[in-house]
Order: sequence, then C-alpha cells, then structure tokens
Amino acid sequence: MPSLAELLEPPAARRASFDRGYDPYDATRVGFFSDGEAARHGGTLYETGRPGNANAGHLYGIQLSAADKRALIEFLKTL
Repeated sequence: MPSLAELLEPPAARRASFDRGYDPYDATRVGFFSDGEAARHGGTLYETGRPGNANAGHLYGIQLSAADKRALIEFLKTL
C-alpha cells in the first residue's frame, strides 16, 4: 500500500491499483504520493490482481475508529 493510512483500512477498501515509483513523501498519510498526473508520469502502475502482487497485508488496526487511526498514525510519525 502506498501509505500507512491505507494499510489501516480493511483489504476490501484498499485500492486494487495505484501508481508506484513517484516517491515524494506524503507526511499526512505517511507514505508516498500515488495519485495525480505527476504520479502517473513518474511511476508505474501497480495492480494487485496480477500474480505476485497483493493489497491484503495485515489486519491490525482495521477495527480502530477513524480518530484512533489518526492518533496511531500521528504517534508513528514520532518514532
């Protein structure tokens, strides 16, 4: 997943594809920017439906409230 914020969502809510390779840091979502024109031109499309790719990850944190997810991300930023 392109960010910790998205990793805290259930696998069914995570994107099935995103642009990878455009690496400016997204400090809000703690990850890399994967949307927009710059990401499309600066990277390659990562598709989770292709063999060897996935968006499943772990399930830790998906049951947290939105406020608790934000608090966890803010805490992780301090490490």
